[in-house]
This record gives sequence, C-alpha cells and structure tokens, in this order.
Amino acid sequence: MITLKDFVREEKFFVIAHRGDSGSAPENTLAAINLAIASGVKMIEIDVQLTSDKQLVVFHDSVLGRTSNGHGFVKNFTLEQLLKLDAGSWFNSSFAGEKIPMLLDVLNAARGRVYLNIEIKPAANDPSSYESIEMLIKAIEDFGMAAFVVFASFDHAVLKHIKEIKRYLHTCALNVPGDSRLPSEIVNACGADAYGCSVQELTEKRAENIRRHRIPWGVYTVNTNEDLAITLKYGVQAAVTNFPSAVMKEYSRREK
Repeated sequence: MITLKDFVREEKFFVIAHRGDSGSAPENTLAAINLAIASGVKMIEIDVQLTSDKQLVVFHDSVLGRTSNGHGFVKNFTLEQLLKLDAGSWFNSSFAGEKIPMLLDVLNAARGRVYLNIEIKPAANDPSSYESIEMLIKAIEDFGMAAFVVFASFDHAVLKHIKEIKRYLHTCALNVPGDSRLPSEIVNACGADAYGCSVQELTEKRAENIRRHRIPWGVYTVNTNEDLAITLKYGVQAAVTNFPSAVMKEYSRREK
C-alpha cells in the first residue's frame, strides 16, 4: 500500500467510510470496520476515546448511552468495564454482543488494507485531551502506520499541537461552522495538510480557492445521490459517507 501522501496525490476521488460502514453495522465497531474494508473503500474514519486506566478505545461520544447499553462518561470507565458492554444491540438485534473495540484491534484490522482518518474531538483546554493525543500518536507510530493516517479536527489548536510533536504527521482542518475564512487561510493558520467541510458549506468561492492552492479536501456527510452530485459538481476529492458501497457504486455509474 502506498503512503497516504502519494495516494492523495494520485487519486481523483475516493470514499471515506464514516465510523466504518455505519449504515450497515453499529458505528465504530469491528463489524462496521470489517464491512467497510470488504466493500473496497480506501479510507475509514474513526473516533478515539481514553479510558480511566489510560487505554484507547474506538468510540464517538464522550458518554455511553447512545451507542451502547452503558451510562456515564467513557473517561470514567476502565477498559475491562467497557469491554463488558453491548455496543451493537442499539443498531440491530443481529449485532447483540458487539463490543467497543480497542484502538489496537482497529489498527490491526486496517493495517495494509485501508487508510485511517482519525477525528480528534475539541480539547477545550483539557490537559487529558492532549495526553490522549500523544498516546494516540505513539500507538500509530508503534504500529508503523504514521504514513497511512490523517488526524482531522474542528479544534485547529489541536492540529497545531500534533504538528509540533511530529511535523510529518498528516492533519486535516475541519471548517468550524460560521468560519468565513477561505480554506487556504484556515490550513495555513494551523499548518494543516488538508481541508474538510460539510456538503452544506460547499461554495464556488471555497472550491476555487482550493483549486488555486491545490489543497486536498473532503466533505461530509454524503449519504444520498443528491449529496454526491453536489460533491462532484464542486470537484471535491473525498466524500465521507455512512453508505460506502452505495456511494462508490453511484460514483462508478456516473463515471461510465
């Protein structure tokens, strides 16, 4: 598998599976990750949280209730406690017993198969957030995957921090709603390598700025044919979606 830098340089358009194949399986579980890999998608987006005993798990929310049968903040639970929870039944009874995965399990599934887009949640001046980021970077490096991962965030101070730790790591600045700056201004301000925004934030002004400055970019969340049509109209390079198979199929149909 070529490096992410080379892949982005060569690929005209690619799909990013949002929290795995989250339209077909419970988000951020190994079931969703493995389905996304089987679909042939090139990149998977995941979220990472830190447990009370300093272990990294793949989970979106800071609290447990929406996508598991647990209650309370993830950071207040040990890994052992989290692994006892059911993270699948909320989606469909056929996924009963699906576990919250450790980051290492997801890295093992992804290595050599897909690129990873890891969204970093806003730190809000929380020192533990920066601790988890540094642990995350170490885990990625120890797995030999630094060249195949991009860190994305709405918190641009976090992206600057990542670049200060390891200049060669890939980062993507997500547009903060209401920020009227052009993409080039945003990525230059935090040293990011790429830019992302919602489908609703797509404008010709942003697209022209991206083209002029040759910035890799992507949009979220492309879940319908109409969303894909808008995405392709503006020449966006990557589309984050809950339905990777369907979006890739529709894209292939349009390209024929």
